[in-house]
Amino acid sequence: MNKPVVPIKTPIFGRSGFPTPIGPIPFLFLGVLSQSSMSLIQQGVAVLGVLFVRQYHLSLTGLGILVVAPSLGMMVGLIPVGWIVDRIGPRKLLFIVTGPMAALVWTVGEVHAFGLLWLALFAMGITFGTVPGVGTKAVFLAFAGRDRGLPMGIRQTGVPIGAALSAFLLPHWVSVWGMAGLFSRLAGIIILGSLGFALVIPAASRRTVTQPAVPVRQLWKALAFPAMISMLLVGAQYDMLTFTIPDLVQQHGLTLAMAGIVLAVAQIGGGLGRVGFGMLSDRVSGHRPRVLGWTALIAGGATLGVSVLPHHVPFGILLVLWLILGTGAVGWNALALTWAGESVPVEHAGLAMTTMASLIYVGAVLHPPLFGFIADHTGSLTYSWIWLTGCLAVAFLLNWLGQQRRRRKSL
Repeated sequence: MNKPVVPIKTPIFGRSGFPTPIGPIPFLFLGVLSQSSMSLIQQGVAVLGVLFVRQYHLSLTGLGILVVAPSLGMMVGLIPVGWIVDRIGPRKLLFIVTGPMAALVWTVGEVHAFGLLWLALFAMGITFGTVPGVGTKAVFLAFAGRDRGLPMGIRQTGVPIGAALSAFLLPHWVSVWGMAGLFSRLAGIIILGSLGFALVIPAASRRTVTQPAVPVRQLWKALAFPAMISMLLVGAQYDMLTFTIPDLVQQHGLTLAMAGIVLAVAQIGGGLGRVGFGMLSDRVSGHRPRVLGWTALIAGGATLGVSVLPHHVPFGILLVLWLILGTGAVGWNALALTWAGESVPVEHAGLAMTTMASLIYVGAVLHPPLFGFIADHTGSLTYSWIWLTGCLAVAFLLNWLGQQRRRRKSL
């Protein structure tokens, strides 16, 4: 009796057969750098939120509306990006968009009216949708035939790395350079990050650009369930990013610098979570969905802890609690995108992942204004954190029920 043939996987970081002019590790490094340069700005808008509140006399609801402008732009831009990247390839698209993207970043620092600022941030977000669309597709294709969970998780660490750097650096930089000087320098940073990555992405093959479109019904069937869970999970990521500093300053008496350190630590936890959960999802039975449920459980436990904190809390406890919160609240994203990319034929992976990302940004747009609205109308952020805990509990329950359903189907 012949034994079944077990396919041998290529080592994840093996140089042999890797389709780029550089090895897997430097390729991932440049991918992370590209994402970080964009996230430094996109997530930095929330970090600068306290300054926007003072400049424009905003309520917490108003702050939520302002900081979601880049996310709303990304939500609009991501779906066409997925369609384009599947046809002309990630390299060419990133070269085309880098210039307009940097120009809009510069524009944000030059406008002064609230309405114009919101429009500039929204337009900037539309171009920003190129960066995750290109990055996820480039890494997904480059690591074909290898375990993708870990490299996709590493690439996605660019988001919390950018957010952590923004929490550490932007409050200081804006005090030195002002808004105009800050955003002109950020425009230069995003040019360097984007072009550095574009230069090492392989050109698209003819086979890639002539594939027929995936049926919309098939795409929706593959993405509906993970998207529903992810739209709940993203609330933890963006509510934490937007309201951590106001919460720590107003309710716990921290300085702006100390609150920025706590938020940066949370983002470090998110980066570690994206790598660790990605690695686990390559090895655990149930793969991406099962590990995704763990992230909801971790984030929900942490937000519940935040909601019951007394006013006077040692700084070390805040650091530990927000580290745990960031691990779950930020660590889930790469799992959801990889789950989406693996749910359709590989030639449509770019569209699937960017469609998934766009649906996630629907949640990113809705959550912060609602979080701020609850705080404004109850007089306390505590009830907002409790609301977020409920959202994460629903995400965990839906994920668990989905796993049970898949298990019954496989019997």
